[in-house]
Order: sequence, then C-alpha cells, then structure tokens
Amino acid sequence: MSKNKDNSGTFKKRINYSVGYLLLIVAVVVVFVVVNIILEQLPMTLDFTTNEQFSITEETEKILENLKEDVEIIALYDRVKGEADTKKAEVIRILDIYDRYEHVDVSYVSLNVNPNIINDSVGTVAAGTYSEGDYIVKSAKRNKRIAADDMFETEVGYVADILPLTYTTGNKTEQRVSTAIKYVTLDIIPNLYVSTGLQENSMDDYGLIFEDIDNMNISIKEADISKFTKMPEDAGALVILSPKRDLSQTEYDMLRQWLAFDGGMVFVAFDSDMTGTEMTRFNLLLSELYGMEIKNDIVSDEEAYQITAAAKNSVITATDLSYGPLKVNPLSKTFIAYDSRSINMLNTTGYFESHPIIQTSKTGKSTEYITGEETTGITTLAACGEFYANGKSSRVVVFGSSLGLSDDFIKKYADSSSELLFLYSIDWMMGEDTMESLDVESKTYNTTTITVDKVQNKWIFAFSVIIYPLAIIGVGVFVWMRRRHL
Repeated sequence: MSKNKDNSGTFKKRINYSVGYLLLIVAVVVVFVVVNIILEQLPMTLDFTTNEQFSITEETEKILENLKEDVEIIALYDRVKGEADTKKAEVIRILDIYDRYEHVDVSYVSLNVNPNIINDSVGTVAAGTYSEGDYIVKSAKRNKRIAADDMFETEVGYVADILPLTYTTGNKTEQRVSTAIKYVTLDIIPNLYVSTGLQENSMDDYGLIFEDIDNMNISIKEADISKFTKMPEDAGALVILSPKRDLSQTEYDMLRQWLAFDGGMVFVAFDSDMTGTEMTRFNLLLSELYGMEIKNDIVSDEEAYQITAAAKNSVITATDLSYGPLKVNPLSKTFIAYDSRSINMLNTTGYFESHPIIQTSKTGKSTEYITGEETTGITTLAACGEFYANGKSSRVVVFGSSLGLSDDFIKKYADSSSELLFLYSIDWMMGEDTMESLDVESKTYNTTTITVDKVQNKWIFAFSVIIYPLAIIGVGVFVWMRRRHL
C-alpha cells in the first residue's frame, strides 16, 4: 500500500510539475505576443548598426515634419515576397519609418498582380519607364520614379583582374526617397541646360555629377546652342563642358544678350588643347562682362602632389585657395586639375565683381602652347564672376579643366573636391539653395575584419567544439537526473 501511495504521490508531483511548466510556457508566450503587439504600435525603432542604417537623419525628419501636402510612395512588388529579399527588406524597414508620418502613405503593389497600377498612378505616357521592383513617389503636383537599383551604391571590382564583379557598398534609400519627396512637392523645378553644340565631350563622361544634379532636384536638358537664336526662357543656367571649338558670332551675340541683359548663368570648364585652338569669342565674352580670360596653356606646380610621373606636367593639386561668392571651404579635400588651362584675371571690379576660386602655389607654372613661353607664380585655375545691369545680375564660373569632373577621375580620386566645387557653383548660380537636397547622404556599409592569431584560434576551437558542447550535455544530464528522482 505504501508503495502505491509513493508511486501515486510521485505521479501527482510529475503532473503538477508538467502543468506548471506548461503554464509557464503559455505565460511567456502570451507576454511575448502582448509586448510585440505594443512595440509594433509604437513609433520607434531600435537601430544598433554603427552608422544607423535603419534610421532616418534629422534632415529627413525636417522634410517630413514640414510637409503640407500628401505624398504617396508605391513600391512595385509584393511586401511579403519583398521581405524575403535581403535588399528589399532593407528598403522596407526604412519605408516603414516614412509611413509613420502624417502626410506620407506607403503601399506595395506588384505589377504582376495589378499591371494597371502605373497607368492609374502616373498616366500612360510614363508607364513604359517603370518595372517590377521600382518605386513611385507622387503628389498632386508631379511624380518621380526611383529605379530599384538606385536604392543602393555599387562598385565594380575584378576577379583576377579580368572578371568584373559588382558588389553593394551602401544604402541610398533615405537619400533617394527624401530627395524625391522634395521634388514632387516643390512649387517650381529649376532647369539646367547642358550644351551639346560646341563639340563637347559626351554627357555620359560626366554621369556622376549629373546624378548629383538630379538629386538636387534640378531638371537637366540638353541644348545644342548652335541651333538657338536665344536662350530658352526657362533656362536657369547653362553648363558647357570641354568645348572643342570657339563660339560663333551668332552664339556669342546670343550668350552676351542673355548674360548682360537677362540675368543668365553659365558654368564653363575648358581643357588644354595641344592644337593651340584659340577661344577668341569666349574670351571676349568673359573679359567684357567679368574681367577674365582663359589662356591657351597648360599648368603645373612643383609643390603640388603629382599623381604620376608621366603626368607631372599636367596634373596639379591646388592648395592655395581663394574665396569668392561661392562661400565653400574645400580645405578638407584637394582640387585636382588635370590638363588645366590658366585663367587670367584682367580686372576684378567694374560693373562686375570677379574672384579666383582655386590657385596654385607660388611655384605654379603655365606654358603657352603656341609660343612655349613659361610664366611662374600663383596661377588661377578656377574663377567666378558676377555682372550687374538692368537691376539684374548674371553669374559665371570658369574651370580651367573639366577632367576633374569626369566619372573616371571622381572614381579614381575620391579626395578631390572638384565635384563638390561644381555642385556649389551650380547652387550659387541658380540661387535656389539646391544643395540642401544633398544634405541627406547615402549610408555606406561598414565592414570590420577580425584578425585571429594561432593561440586565439585554438581557444576559439576549444570553446566552440569542446567546452560549450560538454557544458550543454552536462546541464542536460543534470536536469535528467533531477527529474528522475522526483
């Protein structure tokens, strides 16, 4: 009898323990679910990444808090399937933050499920430009497409110096989306015309700076000025990159009218020309209105950093910087002027005001192509000027070299401030505070390499393969023995 009682008591104890464990598990699950529901309702995220990959910046917060009109963001894919994709999942986490703001609505619609969503959202004209995975940002004023690939920064490396390999280096979601929101809510979009009628280099050579211009919410238009009788009324500024010929008389008359009487804005970047082509009408225009001229020479500087020995006569890093109305301080970076001409400052005041922006050191040297004459001393490589007439002002920025703005140079020499100076030049000329759109920077992935020596490697092996497994087994045996004696 006593044995049966003991067995019965033991059985009841086991039942009680089992029920207790079950109730404990249920309680933990319930608490977890409740806490999870509460946290999902709270407008907050916890981001422990080193550069806050899944948070938004103060600049974006200001943009969203100051919104006065509704903005819709449509991701052209299924959200559930998107969360299973590594890149799309990153984008979704950031878009969830935008969706919490009053005037922003984020939705997910796959083109495979609803192919008419494009027509319904942006109209039939623009529909053909969208693909599955793209994003639509729209307001009552206008809309903007963000391509799927534009959400991330990529670089191309090479395996064995032969096989190209593209890898992702950063997340641009916040930059792209915030810029697009500003674009679709602006009252007026300024236009930047890019000259294509003076035998310039292809715009494709300068893809990165024009990408920046697009992010500044400036509309880019090609302009063959050889076919113009007058500059378009909607032209905010004209960019001329590496002209190979001089202005014709008609082009000169048109640009002079625009600059002297209509408040026109021109950025022009020349390159050295070993054929000795004179830019007579260009110089007439620059000297009459702004007191400067571009020389037909090439500049070098013995004190400047020479990139390669072979290019030492044509590559210069200017360190002696002057400041004009651009109000930009690129001292943290250097200015690389490859194959640069010099700019002769004839006068600095009159009906105009002109300033050097970039200069060489005292050892700078310019060599004339035609005469071979050498001049040593401080040499101007970039300058700006402002002309006042008829209650208006026109502005011009002149670079002696455009090659520092090319994709090849920007990718190769990341420490050059040429790109930054170009963007500030456009901002200064157009007077639209366009640089504010670039305050939201892309977030570069941080990678950390852990180096382990032989001793550390042995300890890691011992803990992971021997000690930890034995500890887990030991705990399991201990629990089993205790439950056996209950």
